[in-house]
Amino acid sequence: MNTTTSSLLAAPSPARPWPGRAGKAVAVLAAVAAALSVPLWFRGDFVLFMATQAGVMMLVAIGLNLLTGYAGQVSLGHGALVAVGSYTTALLMIDAHWSFWLAALAGMAVSTLAGLVMALPALRLSTWYFALVTLTFAQVVTDLLVEWRSLTRGFSGLVGIPPPAVGAHVLGPVEVYLAVAVCVVLAFLGVRNLSRSRYGRGMVAARDNPLAATASGVSLLRIKLFAFAVSAALAGLAGAFYAVQKTVITPEDFTADFSIFFLLIIVVGGLGRLWGPVVGTLVFFLLPELLGPLQSWRLLIYGVVLLVLMVFAPHGIMGMPVWQRRRRHALPDAPPVDAPVQAQPVQRLSLTVRDVHKQFGGVAALQGCALTAEAGSTHALVGPNGSGKTTTLNVISGFIRSDKGGVLIGDTDVSGRAPHRIAQLGVGRTFQTPKLLHDLSVLDNVRLGGFASERASAFEILFGLPRAQQDRRDGSAAAMALLRFVGLAERACDLAGDLPHGQQRLVEIARAMAGQPSLLLLDEPAAGLSMDELDRLGALIEAIAALGTTVLVVEHHLELIARISRSVTVLDRGHVLAAGTPAQVFSHPEVERAYMGREGTGGSR
Repeated sequence: MNTTTSSLLAAPSPARPWPGRAGKAVAVLAAVAAALSVPLWFRGDFVLFMATQAGVMMLVAIGLNLLTGYAGQVSLGHGALVAVGSYTTALLMIDAHWSFWLAALAGMAVSTLAGLVMALPALRLSTWYFALVTLTFAQVVTDLLVEWRSLTRGFSGLVGIPPPAVGAHVLGPVEVYLAVAVCVVLAFLGVRNLSRSRYGRGMVAARDNPLAATASGVSLLRIKLFAFAVSAALAGLAGAFYAVQKTVITPEDFTADFSIFFLLIIVVGGLGRLWGPVVGTLVFFLLPELLGPLQSWRLLIYGVVLLVLMVFAPHGIMGMPVWQRRRRHALPDAPPVDAPVQAQPVQRLSLTVRDVHKQFGGVAALQGCALTAEAGSTHALVGPNGSGKTTTLNVISGFIRSDKGGVLIGDTDVSGRAPHRIAQLGVGRTFQTPKLLHDLSVLDNVRLGGFASERASAFEILFGLPRAQQDRRDGSAAAMALLRFVGLAERACDLAGDLPHGQQRLVEIARAMAGQPSLLLLDEPAAGLSMDELDRLGALIEAIAALGTTVLVVEHHLELIARISRSVTVLDRGHVLAAGTPAQVFSHPEVERAYMGREGTGGSR
């Protein structure tokens, strides 16, 4: 490792405290204690009934918030999933004499399956078309409950649903409430664990910046299906408790406004806010009870409340500035790093692009593009605007499929593979404009790049098992090392959207490096940078290549290219105009006519 690399890696970073973690723990413990103590303070059956119902609604809202708030998929069909869980549980208890606990597990399984059947085709649609499909699903389920009389008893519904029991002991209202409260606490903590894991970061990336998610190795379809599965399972569990608490369920319990009700809960509480479903349920479930005779005006009142919130609190109650200030001061779970952390050398792999052709309609973007980048070297791809440089990067990284030709990374042909698969093979990339998650911390943005390297399963993450905790510690330490590597360790706790443009580019490079890539693709990284930032960028790219990573950089700044590149390929209108060392290429007469004559040697884009 050269002197430049060592100095970049060994630069000390100030240790920062973790403000807010103790406060968060106290808040969670206080909420749990308050929930579990309800039977001590309120002995009336009505209060317990309402508290249990609120817990059931909260279960659904927690799951829906994961799907809609984190993964960005608006579902108007969750009431139908509750219905599936309710009817499955009730039928198995009444007709098959199953215990509540087994029937509830079956209800969760059937609801999850129904949710996946609904989601699999719908997730290929845009957000609002997806919402329409889920609303249609809700209506179909309601119609089935009415028409499938031999199973569901039609409008009469299911009557005489037995209460839960443990052995011969039948649970009373207090015990049912406590069972629901425990499930709510476990669901809350499970979603909390997910939101802080690679799954949570992957969901937010899929919601806010699908290109960044895919480039980091996240499968958009799989991450959304996972969110839907967890959400549907919680809806099924809520449906099981809903059935045994009411003892009678009918299709009228699960109309379209029942589904919309849950969406309103999380919107009012705060989409994508951990406490949003809890606060939203307390507001929207208790509000109708306070309205009394105004029940028939419920939907109108909901609409008025939403309009008021859109004006005064557009991000929901938990998205109000007072809560966001506290949230910002508590970001993120970044451990202080005192000792120098050495980046790990990567497997050295070459890049070969062979006779690649790509046409968009009548425009030939690439016509026989070919280049070779030696393992561990920096190769520059230059040319006038519109010459096919970014298209080449998109073909290599899988975002565009070529019409002809091949791409080899080492001995592996990656032609035609999905971009998240190519990223998982060790290809990192940046974009012409930084693709960051502005509402996440700088540290979490970098950690997104290590999505494929974390090994804990979803089950381990949900329950906070040791390997999940180790992944979290290792991921934070690795991300901090990379932030030190690019000189931004002191900004780890800041939101990425608060950084200036030059620093956002460095964060994107750090994120691309988090996957320990053998090949790094940089798309105009110097665009918009000052001269001081250019010098820093050049040193950083040299340091990355010194670690063994092959770097392919698209850039207009010729002085930077001459400084950092071992070899250069010049494109013009999709053709390779020249290739060789910087000195050979920049003195080539065709290059001078086709490129320098247009762009000059000033270098900036």
